Amino acid sequence: MASAPVPLRRRGVLHGRFRPAARVLPDGAEVEARWDSDRPIFLPDLLRANVAREGRAIRATLALFERLRRGASFQEEVGARLARQPGFALAGASVDQGDEREIEKVFVDARAASPPSLPSRGKAGGRIAAAQLSAKLSWIAHDPRDTSLRIRFSFGAEALRDWQKETRRAPWADRYARAVFPECRAVEGRRVLVEAIEHLVGRRVRFSERIVYSNAPGGGAIFHHDDEPWQHGVLFSQLAGETAWLALPKRELAAHLARFARARPRALRARLRADTPARALRALSREDDAALEHTLNATPAFTRALVEAGAFHVLRAGDVLLLPNHGPDDTCWHSVFALGARPSLAHSYGIFARRREAEDD
Repeated sequence: MASAPVPLRRRGVLHGRFRPAARVLPDGAEVEARWDSDRPIFLPDLLRANVAREGRAIRATLALFERLRRGASFQEEVGARLARQPGFALAGASVDQGDEREIEKVFVDARAASPPSLPSRGKAGGRIAAAQLSAKLSWIAHDPRDTSLRIRFSFGAEALRDWQKETRRAPWADRYARAVFPECRAVEGRRVLVEAIEHLVGRRVRFSERIVYSNAPGGGAIFHHDDEPWQHGVLFSQLAGETAWLALPKRELAAHLARFARARPRALRARLRADTPARALRALSREDDAALEHTLNATPAFTRALVEAGAFHVLRAGDVLLLPNHGPDDTCWHSVFALGARPSLAHSYGIFARRREAEDD
């Protein structure tokens, strides 16, 4: 039975009502083919049982996001959740005045238990095993109408991109995420999913640079990619509510953009500078291009073209979407629309290869 059409509305722009792709679990051969060609891999209902088991934690996190929207202290909320976690000690908070979307970043130190023969050190006991682990709370959009929030777990200096330069602290940042948001178990505990991802990557993996999302009605993320050094892709899990997605390989997005540009009036075509696939591919790598951003994110006719090309999916609680990445031009671009009348909850994890046994949890 076909799904009913859903309205795609984001920050005041109604893109139309569209019928999502069928909710069919792909077989192994299709999964591999889609991964190799940078196409999104939709895995409906894969986490449904796990999500039901973590219902209490999920409801608590939805309530947490509502308090944060009303101005609650993120540091106090994190402290309360870590109160029964002796492995972590609060190490302060900061706000980046140069980032309009950042609300608060909370730092912790992870502590390893001291051997019985040695005295413990520090308030939480044990030596510092990993310092300057961070959880960054921020708005998803600059538009004040969109109250969508995200929390990203990382470590070190963000401006220096420390998370790309070392792997030792990454598992500790992952544990920090798990300590604050225990519903991580709904994703990590689905062994068949972990094994499938490890088969696609060709080695054991870790899920790092974790982001917890609460998309608000009428909000969501504009078109972007997750191409980062050493990152093989993204594992996105819907845990409550629904989101709608446009997702497709960058090269296909460029081809659609070129066709769309060629059909536009000469003035707009000149501003887009994207009337061939090669020019469109280069255009997608430009930043601060107003004409391009408007076409990608606020032009219903372009959205319709992508939907008709099969790039449209709707994720419900328990669904998974894998977004492969093989390089700057060989990656899965995606755009998100919040659905429903209430904020949703989702987790997004970067997929990285484990580099040594010391990274094992």
